[in-house]
Amino acid sequence: MSFLTKTKLALLMSFLVVSVAFADTYPSGLVRDGAFVQLYCFDEGKRPLVMETITSYLDALDDSLSPKRQSNYATYFSRSSLDYKVDPFMLVAVAVQRSRLDWTYNTGGFYGLMAVDWDSNKRWITQDHPRVTSRRVLCKPIINVRVGADLMSRELRKSSMDYGSMLSGPYSFGPGAIETILGHYRNMARIFRSLVEEGRS
Repeated sequence: MSFLTKTKLALLMSFLVVSVAFADTYPSGLVRDGAFVQLYCFDEGKRPLVMETITSYLDALDDSLSPKRQSNYATYFSRSSLDYKVDPFMLVAVAVQRSRLDWTYNTGGFYGLMAVDWDSNKRWITQDHPRVTSRRVLCKPIINVRVGADLMSRELRKSSMDYGSMLSGPYSFGPGAIETILGHYRNMARIFRSLVEEGRS
């Protein structure tokens, strides 16, 4: 067996082991992308690549966001992803679809970048995030992303770690919402893959 073949086999085995360890399930059409992201996204050493992916995607998506705001958002999303063990690109995809990256978003009882439902979640938010004493505080980007990641983690566990089922719940608000989220997710997952693979070469 050649060295190259052995290397590919070792990578495949590690991919399978880590995928089973996380056991997160992705919707049909995103299984391969999601599994690749899961393989690396919770590795602190890959956090710069996660941030680079988010920054570059936000830059391409909305040129009205300043470089500083792009960088800040990438920091908030990547850190909250690690803290709550949720896919960073799913967090961003939800934020893009729900609030259009408007941190002052306030529509129908949903607030901030992650469009958090304040009325439905106020009790546990104020208990577990005591700094959030009002809807105004909730809208602060660094806090809103953290609360949104916590909420996504809870919803993911309720959905047996299945992102497809999770999205069909509180994230399916509005026509085409899920398809839009998955489209943004796919774009970021593939940017991330290319960055990781470039680093190997």
